[in-house]
Amino acid sequence: MTNSKWIGAALASALLVTGGSVSVLATGSHVDAAAAVKQAAVQEGSMTWSINGTQVALSTINSGGYKLYSLSQVAGELGAGLVRSSSGFQLNDSKGLHNVQIQAGVKSYQADGETKEFTVAPVVRNGKTYVELTKLVTSLGGELNAETHSILSFARPSGQFDTLHWSADGRLIANQSDAESTVLYKFTQTPGDYEVFSTNESAVDYAVSPDQQWGVFSDETGQVKLMNLSTGLITPLGKDASVKTDFVWSGDGKTIYFIQGDKQEKLAQISVETGEVKALLEDKVENKSELRISADGTSAVYIVNITATAKNDADSTEDSLTVDYSKAGEQLYKLDLATKGAKPVALTTSPDNKLYPEILAGGSVVYLSADPEGNAANTLKQIAADGTSKDIALSVEANWVERVSTGLMVAGTAADGGTVIYSIPDGGAPVEVFRTADDVSEVSVSADGSKLAIVSDGIVVAVQNGKTLQLSTTPEEEK
Repeated sequence: MTNSKWIGAALASALLVTGGSVSVLATGSHVDAAAAVKQAAVQEGSMTWSINGTQVALSTINSGGYKLYSLSQVAGELGAGLVRSSSGFQLNDSKGLHNVQIQAGVKSYQADGETKEFTVAPVVRNGKTYVELTKLVTSLGGELNAETHSILSFARPSGQFDTLHWSADGRLIANQSDAESTVLYKFTQTPGDYEVFSTNESAVDYAVSPDQQWGVFSDETGQVKLMNLSTGLITPLGKDASVKTDFVWSGDGKTIYFIQGDKQEKLAQISVETGEVKALLEDKVENKSELRISADGTSAVYIVNITATAKNDADSTEDSLTVDYSKAGEQLYKLDLATKGAKPVALTTSPDNKLYPEILAGGSVVYLSADPEGNAANTLKQIAADGTSKDIALSVEANWVERVSTGLMVAGTAADGGTVIYSIPDGGAPVEVFRTADDVSEVSVSADGSKLAIVSDGIVVAVQNGKTLQLSTTPEEEK
């Protein structure tokens, strides 16, 4: 190798050090270049990282062209236990989930009983041990982003998430939809702070009580189950085994309403105190869905999916068969629960698709109207108690609506493709509460409207004061 090529190789090696500068004099001398590399190997310095949201200057040295970090300082910032023994160092994360054993001068180390290797062996310098940062952090269950110079003591869960619900303790529960088996996670609003909440397959989608302390769902046998949203404890309610969908809690949390039957042809309720099931409507009209109950419990609104009608002659010949689609589609119905023997009343006859119906204070009904052919923009419509209808003007195309204690929360797509979320107080005008350029597939809001979360590209994101906190990651991000 010529002198010039050797010097080029030495320079390339020095450039492996990040965040520092090493000067190599191009003297053409093999000895001078080697001395420069040796000097780089013992250079001390520091590098600032954001650790759990706090900026920290970590002590470093350069060794063999790589930056190593103070073992004791990193362990302390991560909250990990560090014990020194005659065989080296043992580290344990603060949750007691991970154990790491390393030795100075030895590349191989143990992480949860598995043998792994550092790129550069740990180095002792002036009585301190220095190690590779990324492998130390990840072996202790943490998360590191080299581009943003940020570290979390505990890595966020990776996957695709959906079905968000807030609980009374201010935490967010989400389902990992791409997991091999059911996993519900419960997140605080601190990235990396979460726990596995439930693995019950039937509990993926549940209706949350007004006080956000309970969830209700039915299992594959039709058995109603209550889930404590603080502890995850699941208990049966009653013994009825009929098919049940579209659970809705009463305002006082004492009654749960649902659509009943193999063909979704009934409305019924179950007492939370006794487990007794009571029929509310048995009109034999099939394909009911999207049940909603007014806050005072006096009325119910639901959608009926009316199917096409087939007709043929007395001989049932194929040539005589005709299908009438003229009345097919989704229609909204309202039922007076306060009057015994009341019959459902049709609120709509239009051919548009109806989504997210909600009953507002005063008895008016709001729903999202969508063109079944996709030729017109979605509109938010309100049907007054007297049957008159009007559009609710928004500067976005609405795609989600939910009632909260103060009125409505509405999300929509803006002209630039971003997502805007509005709060519409009872009797008031829309107020923008959040805007993002990202595509949003799901929105979750607490019962009082004070807490907001979204799913964007499968990632769980909490919103605090208009700012976002990413609570999960995707496999692509980890790469």
